[in-house]
Formats: sequence, structure tokens, C-alpha cells
Amino acid sequence: MKKKITFITTVSHNVGDDFVREGLKFLLKKHFSNDQIQFTSIHKHSPITSSYGFEWLRSHRYGRRIDPFLPKSLVPDRITEADLVIQSGAPVYWCHPTDNSYCSNNEWYTPLIRERLKKFGKAKLLNIAAGTCQPYFSDGSEFLSNPDVVAYIKEFYQDSVLSTVRDRLALNLVQNLGLYDVPLLPCTSIFAAEEHGVLPGPDEYVLLNYMKGGAHYTLGQDIHVEEWEKTFGKFYSFLKEREKVALVCHNEAELEAAKKFDPAGTFFYSASYVDYMKFYSRAKFSFLNRVHGGFMQGSLGKPSLIIGNDTRAKMSAEVGLESVFVNDASFDFLVSKYEELSSHHTEYRSVIKDIREKAMNAYLNLFQDRIPSL
Repeated sequence: MKKKITFITTVSHNVGDDFVREGLKFLLKKHFSNDQIQFTSIHKHSPITSSYGFEWLRSHRYGRRIDPFLPKSLVPDRITEADLVIQSGAPVYWCHPTDNSYCSNNEWYTPLIRERLKKFGKAKLLNIAAGTCQPYFSDGSEFLSNPDVVAYIKEFYQDSVLSTVRDRLALNLVQNLGLYDVPLLPCTSIFAAEEHGVLPGPDEYVLLNYMKGGAHYTLGQDIHVEEWEKTFGKFYSFLKEREKVALVCHNEAELEAAKKFDPAGTFFYSASYVDYMKFYSRAKFSFLNRVHGGFMQGSLGKPSLIIGNDTRAKMSAEVGLESVFVNDASFDFLVSKYEELSSHHTEYRSVIKDIREKAMNAYLNLFQDRIPSL
């Protein structure tokens, strides 16, 4: 009988989450025999999707009213039947006092881990590629002053047979809490293309990606939203005079925003994460707000500059890519980075090859140590 591996991820929601999960599949298939395991996923923003028959209910607003009444020990469920449960790469650690938003209050940990896995399940829990989502220049001190957040981070660690982090602030955070056996490793998204047999394509496009304000949230920072929009438009026009340029959009909102810069431009948007892999493979280099776009094309030897406003952007350092705070991404700065990438982009291929090899060995060694069998 095949062993069941359940991902706590998103489903048909976020291309970056898809990349992280598919990269993990590649690593797990290397660790286990392909014919021994089967995968399933839970849309974590609606935890009731863990229960078979409720995959359609993607609203946590309604799902959380029904979920407490489900007989967890009787209803077929992706958590309680699993042999391995994996938190699949996300901003697991956040602490935003100004917005009253804390990781300790997330929507999925209690219904999936406390109410299913710890009460009725048999699976081992892994917390892989856990990251932070804090203001860009955060030193992490805000976490340590919140007892509930500290308790949650320690509980998640204690419940897991293996934890890894994907950015340096996350590493500093767990070490400040005395959790020293949590390694910092590149996000597993760098293995996703290989899971689907996507190879590096021709250096066809310089890719751009635009998000209002440079990311999903402002996190209480004074983000120069209008200035970034003007800078992006000016830089786009500059590039179009010199390169074949495409605007890659991870959702419909980004597509509509991108069209305002050039209605006749070249755009890419798809409902398929594999399509994104194939399109990113055709990049020459890029300038992106979406950090996992950088990881995807980076895994194929195509470098990028990540422009963001929170600490997710800084995870790019672990794959040899540069990031910049959106307020500091002036037109002159972007032009200077264009000149650098234009002259030296092929040098990144050897950099990422070495990073991928070391990361793969590290992950597989950790799996062998913590989950040698199911």
C-alpha cells in the first residue's frame, strides 16, 4: 500500500506556493521510491478542504462554522489518514502589531494540527522552507516581545520532526528562541522545474513583474506607491528600446495593472503553474516583485533582481540573487542593474548549479536522518 504525503499549501491560488510544493515532490521522490508514495494537498486558507468531500468549500468564513461539527475520527481526511504531513514553504512567521495580525492566530494550525493531527492522526509533521513576512528592514525584535507568537513558534517546532527556514531573519528568530537545529536552506522551489522536466530555454525575453507598492502589503511602512509606479513605467519604456520585453503576471490583478503601462505589450498570464515554469525558462534575466518568479527562473540559470518591501524578498540571497527595498529602486539604480545583468547574466549558471547541488544534498540528508522510512 502506498504511503500518503499531505501538503499544507494552497490549491489553484498562488503560483509561488505551487513552485514550492512541486520542488518538495521532486526531493521526496528522490528520497522515497516513486511507487511507495502518493501526494495530496490541502488549501490551507480553507482548512475544511482537508476533509474529503469539502474540496469545493474554499471560504474559511463558512468552513470554520462547519468544521468543528465534523467527526474527525470518522470522516475520511487528508490529515488523519496521512503518513507524512508537510507545511510546504510559506511565510510561517509574522508579527504585525499595527495590523493586529500574528502567525499564532493563523487559520490553519488549530484545525489541521491541533484538532486533527495531534488528536487523531499518525503522521510525522515537517515544517519545510518556513519564512518570515516582516517589514524589509526588520531585525525580528517584534517577535520576542509577543508571548503568544513565541509560544506558537516553539509549539510548531516541537510538533515537527524536521524544521527548515528559507531566510536569514527566520534563522535568527528561531535561534534567538534557542532552536538551533533548524537549518537555513534555499526554498525548495528551485527544484520544481526538474519535477516537471522543464529545461532552460533560449534567452528570449527580459521579464518584468509589477505589484502595486512592490508586494502584497505595506506592513506599516511608508511605501512610495506612486513613485514606484512611475519608476516602473519609465524603466519599462527604457527596456523596450533595448530588449524584447515581456510582463509576467501571477494573477489577474497584476495583468490588469501591467496593461496600463502598455496595452499593446507582451504579457504572460496562465492558470497553470507548469506554463509559468516554461515561460520563465525563456527569460534572459528579469526585474521582479514576485520573489518566486526569481526562484523559478533562477533555478534554470536565469538571474533576476527582486524588488520588494518585506523580508520575503530577502530569501533571494540564499540563491545568489540580489534584492532591493522598493523605495530604493530608483530609475538610475535599475538602469545600473540592467547594465550589470546584460553584461554578466550568463555567469549565474555556475552559481545556481553549485547552490542547487548543495541544497539537494542537504535536504536529502535531513530526510534520511528524520524520515528514513514511512
